[in-house]
Amino acid sequence: MVRLETDRLVIRNFRSEDWEELQELAIAYQASESAKYEPPWPTGDEEVKGMAGWFAGGDDYLAVCLRANGKLIGLVAIEPREGQEGRVRNLGYVFHPGYHGHGYATEACRMAMRYAFGLLEAERILTGTNLENRASVALLGRLGLRSIGGGEFAMSRDEWALTDRGVE
Repeated sequence: MVRLETDRLVIRNFRSEDWEELQELAIAYQASESAKYEPPWPTGDEEVKGMAGWFAGGDDYLAVCLRANGKLIGLVAIEPREGQEGRVRNLGYVFHPGYHGHGYATEACRMAMRYAFGLLEAERILTGTNLENRASVALLGRLGLRSIGGGEFAMSRDEWALTDRGVE
C-alpha cells in the first residue's frame, strides 16, 4: 500500500469505492482544454467503476486527495515504462480543472517522483506530452524534467539528486 503525504495532500492507492469521485474527475477533465491532447476518458458508470477497480489493483496509479477533507482532486501515475532498459518509470497526471492554479499538480508529481526515485529505485523518469499543451509543458519544467525532443521529457536519478528541493 502506498500512502504519501504533503502538507496539503494525501497521495494513496485507489479504492474501488473512489469510482464516483473518479467519474467526477473524468467528466470535468473531458470538458477541459487539456482533454483535446489526450485520448478520451470513459465517463459512464460501469466504465468508471471498471477503471477505478483496475487502478485499485496496484501501486502504479495513485489518487491525489486534499488532506483537509479527503476530496479526490486528481491522480498521478508512476508506472513502469515499457520498452526501456533498466528501472524507468513513466510519470502521468490528471487533475480536476477546478483545482488548477493552486500548485497541487506540482506538489503531487514532485512527491510521486521522490517515491519513484527513492522507494522504487527508478533510474530515470520519462514522460511525454503534446507540446501544444502549454500547462503540461510548464508543469514538467517546474518539476525539472528536461525536453529530449518530440514531446518527451526525462530526468535521471542523478539529476533528481541535484534538484530535489522537497515538496513545495
